[in-house]
Amino acid sequence: IFNSRCVLVSQETATDADFNSVQGIVAHEYFHNWTGNRITCRDWFQLSLKEGLTVFRDQEFSGDMTSKPVSRIKNVMRLRESQFPQDSGPMAHPVRPDSYLEINNFYSTTVYNKGAEVIRMLRTLVGTEGYRKGTDLYFARHDGEAVTCDDWVAAIQDANPTVDLGQFKRWYSQAGTPRVDVDVTRDDKNNTLILKMTQKVPDTPGQTNKEPMVIPIVTGLVSKTGSNVVVDVEDGSAPQSAKVLILRDAEQSFRLRNVPSGCLPSLLRGFSAPIRMNVTYNGIAGFGCAGSMRAHTVSVPQDNQNHWSRSPRPWHSTTMSSTGGRRARNWL
Repeated sequence: IFNSRCVLVSQETATDADFNSVQGIVAHEYFHNWTGNRITCRDWFQLSLKEGLTVFRDQEFSGDMTSKPVSRIKNVMRLRESQFPQDSGPMAHPVRPDSYLEINNFYSTTVYNKGAEVIRMLRTLVGTEGYRKGTDLYFARHDGEAVTCDDWVAAIQDANPTVDLGQFKRWYSQAGTPRVDVDVTRDDKNNTLILKMTQKVPDTPGQTNKEPMVIPIVTGLVSKTGSNVVVDVEDGSAPQSAKVLILRDAEQSFRLRNVPSGCLPSLLRGFSAPIRMNVTYNGIAGFGCAGSMRAHTVSVPQDNQNHWSRSPRPWHSTTMSSTGGRRARNWL
């Protein structure tokens, strides 16, 4: 039984937002035919298996029907405004909770929206083709069954045997929004950028001393003239216009080779992981402060999500410190 405003609209009285809302809701419920009905949850603890997955599917559909960049920006806004606060408050819980007092409490922005981001990260890790192979295997293997989140990850894993998703399953069991600190240093002699990354998953009610997550960070390079620069990571892989840097450890460094002078990294493109990121730039020539770095990255045609996200926002601040050398910081 639907609320009528979720299925009925009139051109005489409805706004574009009303039409988009109905389109997304009807799509969501239709997609449940496969992800929720034909393949359903073994128990309530697996609720994100159908809701997070279906939210991701309706987000992709809405992007295809309207504007992918605008749709993604709206989804990230919703995540930051509602799910991030839940993850840092007394109601914080994993995407797959392990207990409940009232089942209606399961229908949360963590289960739905963060659950969708977990699916998005899976696609980023295995690639679009690998993700399609995994979903095809999942539907073929479990049609007519009641399954678990582990069964879902296993299908993606089996379809992509070269990718190890064992550690990735912590996204289902650990609550909290990970914080990633990135320290950017340039080696002018070797034309390299060193990205030193550290991650910390904060304590939440009932969970302390969290283990490191698998965090895919889509990374590009932007020149001072506003063009995208090929990313060449010192890991034996082929250079690409953007690379997925996979942060697995509590502390990990990545070296980008053949970086022209004045280039800046464009991190977390497409908001590739539901995290908080702090970037510190260490004395990169040509950029005297965080403000000039932010103005540079906003003014160039790079990733739409980063372009919007790095524009002034209530949660985005910049500071500069002169201690220990010239440093500039950005909080995302």
